[in-house]
Amino acid sequence: MKNYYFSKTTCSFYPVELLEAYKDAGTLPDDAVPVTDAAYETYTGIPPDGKIRGASNRGQPAWVDIPEPTKEDAVLLATMKKQRLMADAEEAIALLSRAAKYGIATDEEKTKLEALERYTVLLSRVNPDDAPDIDWPEYPA
Repeated sequence: MKNYYFSKTTCSFYPVELLEAYKDAGTLPDDAVPVTDAAYETYTGIPPDGKIRGASNRGQPAWVDIPEPTKEDAVLLATMKKQRLMADAEEAIALLSRAAKYGIATDEEKTKLEALERYTVLLSRVNPDDAPDIDWPEYPA
């Protein structure tokens, strides 16, 4: 049974019963072709590791390799990672600093505080523009 159309351009599926609505709205791609229900089931499921839904040369759905990020994307991802790691570390530092401030930090907490502060210094030196070739400092255990 063929209840779906697939577009190579958008790598999206379109239910047959909504084709007229897509056409009327001008949102149905010109390259949409009918596909089997089995293809729909397969390619709307969880992709294999390292793959995303794409299209074959024949315009049918297929699992394709996840493309490498562009330099711009890699820099953006590195910037977001740096911000997230820094925020996580600073949150832990704030709690440990309070314990130290009031003289109730254990020796283990003092050691952890120092390690985290050193970590944030190293993390602050990471330049996201160096992505994807970044040696990230290791989060203290």
